[in-house]
Amino acid sequence: MSPWKSRRKQAAYSRLVAQISEHDVIRAAEEVVGAAWMAGLQEAEEQAATARRVCTHMRDLACQAYRSAEAGQDADRLTESYHELAASQQALTRVRDRHDNLRAFAERERAVWAEAERIRALEASADRDRLAEADSAP
Repeated sequence: MSPWKSRRKQAAYSRLVAQISEHDVIRAAEEVVGAAWMAGLQEAEEQAATARRVCTHMRDLACQAYRSAEAGQDADRLTESYHELAASQQALTRVRDRHDNLRAFAERERAVWAEAERIRALEASADRDRLAEADSAP
């Protein structure tokens, strides 16, 4: 092989290595950002689930207070506990809706993340194949 062709081949190979290295850096950054995003979504889901449990507990307590007032036939306590029960049920409904919406959003994001991981793996494999092909070229 002539020196000119050898240098040309080496330059092309160097460009390919640089390009693949750049791809690797980008993929690594995408992994870091994506992992942080997934962790944040998981934390948000856990917080929403906790809020839902707390609201459910508060509604249950208000329901018990209402039943107690009802059994005691105390009109003032009955009215007050009815308002507490209604307010706690409204709060539970709002929290439940937010939690359900967040779970649906997180599921969509997880599906997008899984597809992005699949694409990154395919791209990494293609880069390795290109590098192996260039490495074995005469």
